[in-house]
Formats: sequence, C-alpha cells, structure tokens
Amino acid sequence: MSIVKDQPTCYLTLGALHGLYKPVPGKFKDYIAIPKANGYQSLHTTLIGPYGTPVEVQIRTREMHHIAESGVASHWLLQGRADARRSCRRRPISGCNRCSNCSRPRALRLNFSKHVKVDLFPGEVFVFTPKGKILGLPRGATAVDFAYAVHTDVGNRCVACRINTEPKPLRTELRNGDQVEIICAAHANPNPSWLTYVRSSRARAHIRHFLKVRQNVESTALGERLLAQALLGFSLQPDDLDAVVWGRFVRSCGAQSKKEVVTDIGLGKTAGRHRRATPRR
Repeated sequence: MSIVKDQPTCYLTLGALHGLYKPVPGKFKDYIAIPKANGYQSLHTTLIGPYGTPVEVQIRTREMHHIAESGVASHWLLQGRADARRSCRRRPISGCNRCSNCSRPRALRLNFSKHVKVDLFPGEVFVFTPKGKILGLPRGATAVDFAYAVHTDVGNRCVACRINTEPKPLRTELRNGDQVEIICAAHANPNPSWLTYVRSSRARAHIRHFLKVRQNVESTALGERLLAQALLGFSLQPDDLDAVVWGRFVRSCGAQSKKEVVTDIGLGKTAGRHRRATPRR
C-alpha cells in the first residue's frame, strides 16, 4: 500500500509504478474517479514483480486511507457531516477531471496510457511469460498459441504447460493476466489435432508447415522403397539408372526433379504414370 499527500500524486505514483513493472491486464481499478457506493477511494493495480510474482498495490491519500480503515461515518464525525457530504458528491467529478488533466508529466501520461489500454481491446488477451514479458494473443488462444508466440521451436517442441504455476492441458484457453510456462521435449513434434483449437494465424501456419515438411520427408522415404521394389521387376536397382535415364523419367512424369518424382510416388499421386514411364535399361 502506498499513501501519498494528495490525489494528483496518486496518479503520478501509478504511472511511475507502471513504468517500472508490467501491470497485469484487467487488474487496474480506479476507485478515485469512480468511488464505491460506501465512499471508498483508492487506485488498485497488480504488477509483475522482478521475480515474476504478481504484487497487488493500492495507492491512496491519507484521507482516503482513513475512510477505508474506519469508514465514511467516522470521517463525517471528524470533518463535519455537511462538508463530508459535499466532498463525497464532488469526488467522482473532480477525480475524473484530475485523471484526464495535463498536470502529470507527459512521459508518465503516455506510459500510463500504454499499460491500461489493454482493457480497451476485448478481442485480445494479454498473458505473461515466467520472466514477466507480456504477449498479446487473439481471444480464445490456447497454450499452444502462446508457445508459438514465444518462438517457433518452443511451439514445435511443447508437450505440456503450467498456467499460474498449475499444470494444465495445452488446449486450455488463456485469460487476461495468466502467467504461462511451456514445457518442451527435444524429440516432440506438433500434433495435427492442435489445428482444431489454435486461434493465432502464426501458430496455425507453423503447424501446417511442419506437418507438410514431415509428410514430404516420410513420403520421400516411402517413395524410394516403392521405386526400388518396382525396379526389381526389371532386374534393376535405383543406382543402375544414370542421369540421362533419370532425366527422361522425370520429364515423362511431368515433374521438376528426381526428388519430386520419388515424393509423389510415396504420396500415391503419380503411381499410374510412373508404371507407364518405368525406365528401360
């Protein structure tokens, strides 16, 4: 809790804190501009500390603190019932005016706006890495989207996650302010089922690219085996075919390279053409 001398200093303090530490999206409340029904006033914000631990901060004046601790009735007794009523009626208006005026340094006003604007984008969620870095993702994004937002290799190798230090499935939808930790394994690969629940175009594109490359690699290996079996019927081995024969074979298949022919064989795309175009000794 921070108790300051006056109301403008509350906002100066808030801007300074947001400049030092990243605020948790959705956790900022301005009860000075809009007091609670019981007269309570204070600025509330939650920050990600230097070690990634969320810390809640309340900023208020000594008068506001007295009301928060003892209640508005005791404040009336100290300052007079009529004056207190007028003060309570003025606070919402004066608080809004002071919040929007230009009495604060420009750098602090810009920094303050930068961090509280996350509440103005309902189509996005803002989450944190374990080191406190903030990432913006489409609403409905999952831990897999987060992993690809961190790095492509992290996404390709992720096997599990922790959200707010608790183990969660990779398909878990993220909420504003979540702290996400991705667990990777060296030999893990993207799962095709991820495409059913990822929301970001980046994650979707990288998953599809990886699956396509892996499919081509596997299809090439299969195509080489199938071609070798086909050539056995002609008492040939793949190494028996020289560059000239391969060139005619590739052209007859309408392909651009030997690898493309072999990959298409593995995919079953040009089996018929390959049988008709089987090279002769």
